[in-house]
Amino acid sequence: MRQVQSFDLINLDIVDLITASILCLDASGRILFANTSAETLFGLSKSQLSKLKVEDLSTSFEEFRDFCNENEEESSHIQTKLAWNLAGDRNTKLDTMITQTGMVYPSCVIELRTDLRSIKVNKEERRADLVKVNKMILKNLGHEIKNPLGGIRGAAQLLKDELLDNELIEYTDVIIKEADRLRDLVDKMLVSSKREIKYDRVNIHELTERVKTLIESEYKEITIDCDYDVSIPELECDLTQMVQVILNVCRNAAEALANHHVDSPKITIKSRIARQTTLRRKKHTLAVSLEIKDNGPGIPDFIQDQIFYPLVSSHPNGQGIGLTLAQEIIHAHGGLIDFDSEKGSTSFTIHIPLSKSERVNEFSMDS
Repeated sequence: MRQVQSFDLINLDIVDLITASILCLDASGRILFANTSAETLFGLSKSQLSKLKVEDLSTSFEEFRDFCNENEEESSHIQTKLAWNLAGDRNTKLDTMITQTGMVYPSCVIELRTDLRSIKVNKEERRADLVKVNKMILKNLGHEIKNPLGGIRGAAQLLKDELLDNELIEYTDVIIKEADRLRDLVDKMLVSSKREIKYDRVNIHELTERVKTLIESEYKEITIDCDYDVSIPELECDLTQMVQVILNVCRNAAEALANHHVDSPKITIKSRIARQTTLRRKKHTLAVSLEIKDNGPGIPDFIQDQIFYPLVSSHPNGQGIGLTLAQEIIHAHGGLIDFDSEKGSTSFTIHIPLSKSERVNEFSMDS
């Protein structure tokens, strides 16, 4: 049989859209092709995977080899569970579909499925619903507070004008000051709901450098390291809103480090480009992944599920608005914001499409 030197039988673009992880092997078990999902699953690029054999990835290689030897000369298919060395985890058993093609090239196709994607979809859907609920709560709460608040401030001002006792005037000043503070808080809660997105093309690193300067001037004891992918093209986003998102997340990290007096406090800002990625059930050719990581105490377990709710904060003096607004802004841009936290390490990762017009395909990730 003719041994081809390229996959003239497989449309690689279509294979890259498949949610399952696909590996194509030659007769010796060398990896000829891996789709984007397989890259994510193993934490290796396609070029790195192409230098490996299946035995380098599977701890159940003996079982795999036995099946292939039994069906070497014919087309066959088996579904089983095999252990694989995934990114950051070894010996993870996955549903494994092995298809012997009966051909020289490719000789075998492996399909790996995990429920991680369905978990991710459910998580993303909950976050999307949370954004809508938060927006409604903030809007209604804001109006309910601002109306009586205006009356309280007005009455305090009239009372102040009528009083002659300086000691009593100090009390009215407290009322006015606190009313103004609540008004400012409500305005912060409502600001993203009122603002339309004005798209510009910006360099994401110019935004992070601007935030870096602000944080360094405010928290001089904190070191900020930057790990940038300088090849990232310009991002299409609302400049002002994106700066606000990055600033909110970085300031939260800085406050956590300062409040807990962490030794050698450090924030790391890392940017990467993601190709053929799915965000909120929409496929994008290119997306920006921006990770903001600190070596602080971590987010307490009991509030991790509510960290994006309004007025929820792990900081003693926190207002609990920053992450809510950040999530709402990122969702409005078609992206996602996620976090991972444990003692000594907390990272928030912002995923945002490089361009609002670069969607390749919409599909259900759990289909």
